Amino acid sequence: MLNVIILALVLINLVLTAVLTFTLVQTNTKTNSLITHIAEIIDLDVAGGTTDSSSSSSSTDLSNIEYISVTNGEETTITVTYVGAQTHYAVLTVTIGVNKSHKDYSEKITTIKNNMTYIVNTISTLATEKYTYQTIATNTKDFQNDCLEALQELFQTNCIYSVLVTPVVQ
Repeated sequence: MLNVIILALVLINLVLTAVLTFTLVQTNTKTNSLITHIAEIIDLDVAGGTTDSSSSSSSTDLSNIEYISVTNGEETTITVTYVGAQTHYAVLTVTIGVNKSHKDYSEKITTIKNNMTYIVNTISTLATEKYTYQTIATNTKDFQNDCLEALQELFQTNCIYSVLVTPVVQ
């Protein structure tokens, strides 16, 4: 009698396991379909190709980027002075990333390298007109984006891929 009850419970367990498995497989398939659909939407949005001239191509390979240190004469830093009730200084180390695979690269790279004075002036002017000594350190990303836009406009090219700024405020 006990054997029959155990056999019946094992069969019921087997049937319920089969029902549960088929139910979970169907739910799992729907979940995977939903996740795939969301991933496709995100990929389309991320790779959606913004036409904003200030944004650089997200598909640029880092091996195609040449980094140029901005020099101020012999110095590799730019010192910006903020005069107010108290004098403050921002010492900026600036590096420009240039896309070597961009169509303008060959004609603009020499111009960029030969015009460091204009680059220093543009960055210094931007730092003093739009930022304070406090905000330049806290909003580094915004400052980098503003420098990128200003340099792209100055040299009239989008081959300038990025501007990296490391500020030290005193």
